[in-house]
Amino acid sequence: MSLGAIYDAIKAENANLRSGNHSTKGRGEVSGGGKKPWQQKGSGRARQGSTRAPHWVGGGTIHGPKKRDYSSKLSRNIKKKAVVSILNQKANNQAIKVIEDFKMEKFSTKSIYSTLKNMNIHSIGNVSLVVSGKDNENPGLKVLKKSMANIPFLKYIHVDRITCRELLYNNQLLISESALNILSNHYGAKK
Repeated sequence: MSLGAIYDAIKAENANLRSGNHSTKGRGEVSGGGKKPWQQKGSGRARQGSTRAPHWVGGGTIHGPKKRDYSSKLSRNIKKKAVVSILNQKANNQAIKVIEDFKMEKFSTKSIYSTLKNMNIHSIGNVSLVVSGKDNENPGLKVLKKSMANIPFLKYIHVDRITCRELLYNNQLLISESALNILSNHYGAKK
C-alpha cells in the first residue's frame, strides 16, 4: 500500500475543489476617498491624504486575500497507484461488494433500498455505488441515479469520474460487474 500516493492524490483533489474566489479591496480599489479630508497644515491634526487609507474605517485592506488558483496537477502514475492502493485496502477490509449491473425501467427508490437492506448495507454508514456505461446510451442509468437520489447514505459514482476521495471516505463500495472490468483494465486491479 502506498500511503504517499494516497496522501498526494487526496491533497490534490481537495485543492482542486477550492474555488479561490476570496478577495479583498486595497486602498486603490475602494470607491471614494478622492478628496483630501482636510488641509495639510494648520489644523493641528495629523496629515491625511485619503479617507480610504487602511487605518480609516471604510478604508482598504492591507495584504488581504486575492483571487488565486489552488488547483494542483497529479501525474497519472500517482493517481493509478493511489486508486489501486485504496481498492486493495478496501478489499482486505472486505468493504467491496461486486453486484450485477442494474437494469431498471421505472423509478423506484423503494426497490433499491430493499435490495440494500437484503445485502445488509443499509446501516453501515456511507456507501458508494460505482457503475459504468454512458447515461445517454443507457437510459436505465438515469433511472437508477434518480431512484438513488433520496437515499442519504448512498452515492452514485460513474467509473469514468472516480476519485480517490470518494473511494477512501466511504465505508463500503458496491461495484457493478461492468465497472469492475473497466477498473481492472484501466488500473490493473485484480478481480
